[in-house]
Parts: sequence; structure tokens; C-alpha cells
Amino acid sequence: MKISKDEIFVLLNEYALRNEIEINVEYPPLELNLFTLNIANFRITDIVSPKDFDLVRKKRIQSEFLRRDLPTHRDLLDVFLSSAILKFENEEEIEKNFKLLKESIRDRTMYVKPFFIGIDTNIAYYRIISRRLNSQFRYVISDIVVDEIDARIHTKYSGRMLREFSKLPYSKILMEFANASVKDARKAKNAMTEIDYMTNKLDAFRTGTKTSTQDKEVRDREIARDYRRFSKEINAEVILLTADKDMVFHASAEEISSIYFKLPHELYVDKVNVASIPYLFYDLVLIFGIVKINNTILLGEWRGKDVDDYFGENIKIYNTDTATAKDLAICRGVLDESP
Repeated sequence: MKISKDEIFVLLNEYALRNEIEINVEYPPLELNLFTLNIANFRITDIVSPKDFDLVRKKRIQSEFLRRDLPTHRDLLDVFLSSAILKFENEEEIEKNFKLLKESIRDRTMYVKPFFIGIDTNIAYYRIISRRLNSQFRYVISDIVVDEIDARIHTKYSGRMLREFSKLPYSKILMEFANASVKDARKAKNAMTEIDYMTNKLDAFRTGTKTSTQDKEVRDREIARDYRRFSKEINAEVILLTADKDMVFHASAEEISSIYFKLPHELYVDKVNVASIPYLFYDLVLIFGIVKINNTILLGEWRGKDVDDYFGENIKIYNTDTATAKDLAICRGVLDESP
């Protein structure tokens, strides 16, 4: 049964009705407990350490393909970051910069010209706009950023790849991944969902031209140049968001202001904002491919998944029980009847 990310609350509520307050979140192919969520106070505990994660990977994973495709502790950290739960290392500095930008909108003392927020490719991967900023600003996207993301959406699971899963637990369920996207492509599709959100929900501008270079630093300079050209064409200021320190220098060379997001190296989380729960489970299930919460198996890839499922941020309950299916039907019925 397919559900939207927001309908994860229906599933969690069903566990609450059963008085199962502690939600154990597991990655089934490695039989690895990732963390525990208490749905009474929304605290997260028992997050797996990088050392324990790596030990399980080394024990279970034999092939080079699985080493590349199965999730790592860094993937787990990135999920907490993209879901707006984990803070960036320089969070206070980031918040100060955005506070100044908001003040400048109100009194026009900082920017006489109108200004736009431009994004680097990594900002799309971390879902900064849709999960943290939303419609607070106006946005512009370099076509090179879109092309970089699109270029990573290319590899699907072949029969040979799927056979690599055969010695892992839950291997039969993993056959749902037939002709579906590998982990790196799933990450790129999540970033492309961010682009779709910015373009169709926030009316972001697109600017620039395609590039033929494969050199990352050259592309980064071209991205900064795209935003500089856009600012001149419409007589506006552009502030570039990036999680790449070198991009700050490229932006400066093009006389573009920037805000740097310093990536954290440790995964420490305590209490979670309830509004971030759907983001957490959606990104986790999508990137990991399969996740088990208590006795429920959730899939981020399945036969027949289409582009609407990505842009709609849907996941699939593999083993829907009767009570959960009934509650989902009731909730959907109420929404359908709402004016």
C-alpha cells in the first residue's frame, strides 16, 4: 500500500494505540538497528555509532557493488541533515545571515536592488529550501545545477545486481527493486524533487546554459558565473547557498555574495520537531531503500514506482495490516470530503 510521507503519522498513531511507544528503526538487509524513536516525547535514542555500522557492513558485505550501494553511517547522517533535524556546524552563523536578509527585505538598508537566493548542487541534495526556508525568499537555479543532478539519474538494478542481495536477510523483498534506481540515483531523484518544488511551488527562475566540461571546479565556476550573469540581466543581487567551501571563493571571484553551510561530522540528535518526522522517514526509506519500524516494512523502491511517486514523496508499506489500512482509508475519506 502506498502512502504519502505525511501519512506516516497514521502508522505511528496505530503503534501508539497499541501502546508501542518505542519505535525501533532497523535496516533489514544488515539486521542493523539504526535508532529508536519515542512517539510520546519524540526523542531519538540509541543511534547506531559509525564504528558499529562499519563493523556490520564489513561482516555482511562481500562484493564491491554492495559496498557501493548499501547505506553507510554517512548516509544516515545525511538523512538527519536533509530532514532538517540535524544542525549544520555553523548553524548560528547561518541563522544570523538569514535574519539580516529578512531585515533587509523590510527596510531596504542592505540591498537597494531586489535579491534572489541561488543554490549550489549540494543545497538541493540537502533539501535546504523545501525543508528550512520555503517561500521566505525568491529563488533562481542554474541550469548546470539541474544538469549535474540529472546526470546522476542513470543506473538501475539489473538481474546481476539483484543476485548480489541473495545472501542478505530479506533478499526476497529486495526483489521489489527490479529495474529500480540504485542508491546514488535515488539520492539524485530526491534532489530533483527539490528542484521540482522550487520551480513549480516557489516559481524559481532558471538561468544559464548547459556545460560540456566534466571538471568539477570548472563547473562550479560556471555556476557562479550563471548567477552573476542573471544578476546583471535583471539588475538584482544574488546570494549563493553552498555546502562547498571552494564555491564560496568562486562566488567571491564573480562578485556574488554567499552563505556557507558547514557539514557536521557527528550525528547527535535529541528531541525531534514533530513537523520533521515525515521528512525523516521519507528520506530514510528512500535512500536506504528498505526500512523496518517495529514490525512494519517500508519500501522506498518498488515495481511500478513512477515520477509522481517521487515528486509526491510517496513510500510503500510492504506488509500493511488491517487496522492501519482502515485508519488510512478513514483519514483519506475525511480529507476528500473537506471543502
